[in-house]
Amino acid sequence: MSASLKNKRILVTRPRHQADQLCDFISHAEGEAILFPTIEIQPILNSKILSDCFANIKQYDFVIFVSRNAVKVVFEHYLQPELSSAIRLFAIGSGTAAALSEVNMNTVQHAGAKADSESLLLLPELQSELVLNKKVLIVRGVGGRELLADNLKKRGATVKYAEVYQRGMPEYDIQECHEIWQNKSPDAVIVSSNEGLENLLKLTVGQYQRKLLSTPLVTMSVRNADLAKELGFVSDIKVAKEKSDQGLLSALLELVGDTQT
Repeated sequence: MSASLKNKRILVTRPRHQADQLCDFISHAEGEAILFPTIEIQPILNSKILSDCFANIKQYDFVIFVSRNAVKVVFEHYLQPELSSAIRLFAIGSGTAAALSEVNMNTVQHAGAKADSESLLLLPELQSELVLNKKVLIVRGVGGRELLADNLKKRGATVKYAEVYQRGMPEYDIQECHEIWQNKSPDAVIVSSNEGLENLLKLTVGQYQRKLLSTPLVTMSVRNADLAKELGFVSDIKVAKEKSDQGLLSALLELVGDTQT
């Protein structure tokens, strides 16, 4: 048996440059992907602080990339794809590790499909005896969780941030927002971050917000699902078992797919 998304309309809210593969997966499952990015990645460019940081990157023992966006900005604007072999590279998960591999950074430790700070902190290479007195650079967007840095500091590391991009809310004409919910509303919505979820609610107003809150939801993490409930979602919510496009598709098929024999 297999599952299909035939005649299903799926609202995809990922950043535009990260949505192509997921939309293709939905199309191959016979669904209709409606691309409506609710997060816009804005690189921080021409920053003397960041330029100085990456010019002196050899001072760090460990460099941790927490997203594919962080990799993209750094290697497009601040670093040549070559680092001292003395620097140990870490990625939050397999997707970020793959982005590093694309710029020939192949020796990377990562947390696999779980792709979160909790899983990364379980790696043997980041335990107290190996990070004590080490200098760690965490490369990320502006803001975000402090769990990773706080725990590494408790283990004796010196931790600095390089915040290389900001997240913004895309601008839409009000009619664009309404058209999604007019006529045939989406059968499910995919969100991959708390900020993206909050922006989706801001962009969906009035009677359409009520429709949104009752639409089945696929999330990237338990944290996303918990926030959705706090924000008033009363629909079924499915958390992807793997933090990847394939993981999101599998969760989507379980949630709203039709079983075929």
